[in-house]
Amino acid sequence: MSSHASAQRRRSTHSSAAGVNPVVPFPVDRRIAHVRRCAHELDALHGEEARLYWIRVCRELAEELRRLGSSDADLRAAVFSFQDEVQRELAGRGQPAAEGA
Repeated sequence: MSSHASAQRRRSTHSSAAGVNPVVPFPVDRRIAHVRRCAHELDALHGEEARLYWIRVCRELAEELRRLGSSDADLRAAVFSFQDEVQRELAGRGQPAAEGA
């Protein structure tokens, strides 16, 4: 039996025996590059333009998590955590750099 056929059989046996396992996404509040990029964009936008950008980013994030199989509660918690991290990043932009850092 070829190794490809063997691997195929293991995959089908595993998936049928255990059911479909949900994908666990990397925690969105730890996606530092994405947090910083969003904070940078929000810092440059104002008023309605900033609000619409923020809504779009949060909806896209929620949709990504939904496609990965997150429950509504997990999805909501993840988006709120991401929002908190972006707010922290924005608040930190107004702070002077720490001495010795």
